[in-house]
Amino acid sequence: MNLTTLIPIAILIAAVIFIKLLPRLIVRQVARVAFSKIGEKALANVPEQIQLAQVAAPQWKNSAVVQQQAGPLLQSGFSDLGTFSVDKMPGALLRMLFHAKTFAAAHIFEHPKAGNWIEFVTRYTDGSGDYLATLPDQGIASPPWVRMVRADQRTPTDRLFQHHLAQREVDGIKPVAAREVVHEFEDAYMRYMIWKNNKGITPEEVAHVMRRWAQAKGAGQP
Repeated sequence: MNLTTLIPIAILIAAVIFIKLLPRLIVRQVARVAFSKIGEKALANVPEQIQLAQVAAPQWKNSAVVQQQAGPLLQSGFSDLGTFSVDKMPGALLRMLFHAKTFAAAHIFEHPKAGNWIEFVTRYTDGSGDYLATLPDQGIASPPWVRMVRADQRTPTDRLFQHHLAQREVDGIKPVAAREVVHEFEDAYMRYMIWKNNKGITPEEVAHVMRRWAQAKGAGQP
């Protein structure tokens, strides 16, 4: 689901032509109109559906970080389901692990613009999900069936897994099989994007993303 980080990336791309005008736009009512247009353009550039394809020899940009994240989980009883590319998202890689005893999945992401992060998810029979992710809050609202907890990416992943188990709901957990994990991911992404396309991106969400971008640039981050 967290590949929806492409939404803030798409917002920034759509906003490039407004960057020089931003100081003037912020003090005028026209800012809301401009930000609404940016949100519409951003959503138009984010795919509503994705498909994962297993990669036999993934070319990680930072394989050491990926292994550092996966290692403690494999020692904690997770099985490695492999690494996958994402159609319509060039350069994005996703390593998927699954803990059959607890029905929890772990997704290790690497994106050429958003970097590296990990996400844990437990799915429920009512269609909802509990998530714990080290990706910082992007300022984009999630649907009501997504319960998201943010975590420090410096925390060892076996501890993050224990945090996820302690914080998730205990009733109604969906008994997902390992062979279904990839489909569950694709389906969760599609459901999120259908909801987001129907709801739209608010001017406030666009403004939040652009403020985060400006702050990161001011701090010397890429």
